[in-house]
Amino acid sequence: TVSPPPEPKDPGDGTFGKALRRLQGSPVRASMAAVYIAALVYVVGFAPQGSPDDTLKIVTDCLDTAAPPSLFFVVFNALGVMPALYAATLLPGAKDQAPIPPATIATSFFAGYGGLGPYLALRRPQADPVTQAQLGFWAKLTESKVFAAAMAFSSLALLAKLLAIEDYTAALATYKELFDEFGIVNVSSFDLLVLSLFFFEPAREDMSRRGWWALPGERPSALQLGRLIAVCAVPVVGPAAYVLLRPQLLKE
Repeated sequence: TVSPPPEPKDPGDGTFGKALRRLQGSPVRASMAAVYIAALVYVVGFAPQGSPDDTLKIVTDCLDTAAPPSLFFVVFNALGVMPALYAATLLPGAKDQAPIPPATIATSFFAGYGGLGPYLALRRPQADPVTQAQLGFWAKLTESKVFAAAMAFSSLALLAKLLAIEDYTAALATYKELFDEFGIVNVSSFDLLVLSLFFFEPAREDMSRRGWWALPGERPSALQLGRLIAVCAVPVVGPAAYVLLRPQLLKE
């Protein structure tokens, strides 16, 4: 069957007014915006701080691959993988996005959901098929199987680090102490949780442009729904597996 031609774009579709109306019509997008605002309030007014020197040591330990396995090591480094997986699902639909520019996707590598939230909540749905020839440099990079394999390897390395913890009771106790005292641990933990919970939305759109999700107006099949659930059920590893196994876009 021949797919119907895409509907012409509304010239006012990139305005903040139209974006806010999309929030009103989508509980998921409204939740994204609400979580973003709540996170800003929490970080500014309520998150614990901890001493700068101790915070720097925590970060330094997380950058040391030879450091003993710990829960926060996994959380902290997962926040380097999840933004890359978001980029892989968002960049194919980033052309002509407004009112928030797609360049804000890059801010998620250092600001997490604090950088990505506005783009996720306000972007236009773009599930129409695209070709690799239409992609920009960064989208082509994240489309490559070399990139996908690197993300899958990174996610499995973090899983191995998590499984290497010998005493989970002690690890949880240490994590709770750090969580209660240091903003870097507290905020990073919430950040990873939120990024993991909302990944289904851009993943579902990316599946649509690759034939792995129902066309607009159609109900997804049990296979399509089960595949999306499987992708999102295991944080970091599931999204990385999706990016590795998804069908590639047509070259032209």
